[in-house]
Amino acid sequence: MRELKAFHDLGRRLSEKILYPPARLIGRLGIGPSVFTMLGLALAAAAGVAFAFGRLRTGALLVLAAGFADMVDGAVARANERGSPFGAFMDSVIDRYSEAAYLTGLIYFYAAARDGLMAVLAVLVLTGSLFVSYTKARAESLIKDCKVGIMERPERVILFSLGYLVGGYGALVALLLLAVLSHITAVQRIFYARAKIAASRGRR
Repeated sequence: MRELKAFHDLGRRLSEKILYPPARLIGRLGIGPSVFTMLGLALAAAAGVAFAFGRLRTGALLVLAAGFADMVDGAVARANERGSPFGAFMDSVIDRYSEAAYLTGLIYFYAAARDGLMAVLAVLVLTGSLFVSYTKARAESLIKDCKVGIMERPERVILFSLGYLVGGYGALVALLLLAVLSHITAVQRIFYARAKIAASRGRR
């Protein structure tokens, strides 16, 4: 678990270093982070439409593009000191809508194809992604932070997209792993919050 977290943190630091110069230029051109937030939502919605019509690899590429737009959004905000509490709040809300958009399209596709197993797995992935976000938000209303878990949004986007780009059993494996690991992440956050709350009460 610690190795996965270290890998996640390393990847985040590297992406920030790579994106910092272009993010600074984008800010100087007067383009704000909210532009990329909404672009990410539009791409995710387009991915949902692609999935609904059975264009699975196209949908996967659009999901990757939406994830990249979300990364640029954060990089522009940090590089140009344009971040705000409300901006972070809206970014988180839009991320949830984005995940719901493309996963709903995927669920529709499998339901129409009468593929019950894949439809159920896609529903579990959707609920798992929402609970990962909710447990963090609810925990951070009680404790300082809750940045724990093995399957945060960047990992989910990469695993999901790779699975559908590979196709066939790759999609099945990706959904199965996401369905299990996203819910494990939510449980990890529950126990982490419980331990932190107990520790804070013990110090009083």
